[in-house]
Amino acid sequence: MTTPFARMTQNIGVALVSALPLLGCRQQDIAEAMFSSAYRPPKVERRSPSAASPTSHFLLLAGDMHCHVTPPDDTTEVTRGLDETLDLARSEGLDFVVLTPHVWSRFFTDSSLRSAVSESQSVLRKAIAKKAAADVVLIPGFEYTDHRYGHVGVAFAEVDAVLAKVPLAEAQRHPERFFEEWVSEGGLLTVNHPFVTPLDSIVPIARANLSWRPFTAEGPFPPEIRRISELAQSYEVFNLTATELRDRWLLGERDRTLNATFAALDRLIPNTHRRMTPVGGSDSHGHHLRATTFVLSERKDASAIRDAVKAGRTCVRDPAACSFEVRQSGTEWKVAGASFDGDGDLEVRAHGDSIHILLDGDEVASPSSDEIVRVAIPKDRCSVVRAEVDDGYSGPIYAHCGITTEPQSP
Repeated sequence: MTTPFARMTQNIGVALVSALPLLGCRQQDIAEAMFSSAYRPPKVERRSPSAASPTSHFLLLAGDMHCHVTPPDDTTEVTRGLDETLDLARSEGLDFVVLTPHVWSRFFTDSSLRSAVSESQSVLRKAIAKKAAADVVLIPGFEYTDHRYGHVGVAFAEVDAVLAKVPLAEAQRHPERFFEEWVSEGGLLTVNHPFVTPLDSIVPIARANLSWRPFTAEGPFPPEIRRISELAQSYEVFNLTATELRDRWLLGERDRTLNATFAALDRLIPNTHRRMTPVGGSDSHGHHLRATTFVLSERKDASAIRDAVKAGRTCVRDPAACSFEVRQSGTEWKVAGASFDGDGDLEVRAHGDSIHILLDGDEVASPSSDEIVRVAIPKDRCSVVRAEVDDGYSGPIYAHCGITTEPQSP
């Protein structure tokens, strides 16, 4: 239910976006004005290793899985280059940024588009190499942009290696092969902003359907879209642009798409018995950046960050949720992404001021900081256990889902 405060916020937002164009402000200016008050998570605290907690066996890294940059993005859409991106990342305390310039849908089925994407990725990689630094890991990728069916973040593999394995004629016959080989090469596929459906709004971008249609529409879907749905390892539950512009200012319900995406994962995981890792992205096209994804990583490099996402060791929006730990009585504590298939209920704990434990989307406990509570787990079905800690949301724990400890390539 929309509260009076939410309705007031919505009215203010609508008035603001209505008035600024009359004052000569561009749409990008409007977005930047609204982002000035966007949520800023606390910077990650570096802790000394301790045997008391599994989270301190990892580095807690702050990052962004969805960030646009020019070049390769067009300057009419993106107003920030690589130098400013790096400066913003440092000022916001980010450890890594996945750069996701737009590419065309089915580009791999057209010889000229294949060459264009190959060249743009080469330019991006060379630019990143020149800016190599220990403090911020810059990871090249792209956003596969299909206006009919949805957008997908594609990263952690090399496009030339994949195109070499999927020649033009084969890609034209079987477009799904590109994504199969991307995952086979160790790459990640992230379904971006899956519930950003169109709004009746004076803001042009708000009228666009940016959702993942297998979640929001009836099929049938083309083979590559069906295959992405089967292969995607991660889902953008927290899109900063959707949260701050669409949900907060236009709808007056800041977490609408975030909650809708988590609810979908809570339903889909028990049905598919698949690991589905929640991640976050700023989706920034301009002069702002935030930490949106936090990973528990073995090292601070691209391959370890990829492995952390594949293993589900993530939380979004606020690093507090990465303190979530789970065990079966008498066993070692484990972090988000872990899978339990033995008999017995689970014990859980987290560190924060406000903690809510959810089982299959329903709250089952609200412990105090570091308090250990027991969660009764159904023995006859796959279940998902998550935590909301302060302003953060943890990745799932999987119970009786038959998920291997380490994710496997197809």
